[in-house]
Amino acid sequence: FFFSSGMVVRTFDEECAFVKQVDDCSYAIEKGFVPNMRVPGHFYVNDEIKELLYDELRQFTKAGGASGQGGFLPAMKQIANVAALPGIVGGGPRPPGGG
Repeated sequence: FFFSSGMVVRTFDEECAFVKQVDDCSYAIEKGFVPNMRVPGHFYVNDEIKELLYDELRQFTKAGGASGQGGFLPAMKQIANVAALPGIVGGGPRPPGGG
């Protein structure tokens, strides 16, 4: 399903299929999580913040995506939107030794 804004509407489990744990605190968001992603997105979190990010995404999907959210967009969607910006060519900033 698509909204007129181009946002894809998926279930929480379908959304989570795009997010892969790389190591203890590193995660990658695969291309396709939002339309036109040019590169994967990456984020680094501890267990407490990870839980908050997944809760945001869960609430967002329960509400049907963009509808009824008052402009709220979960952090994972924001990261993926950065990965869709014209001109981005790499996976974004990473800590030293982070590949």
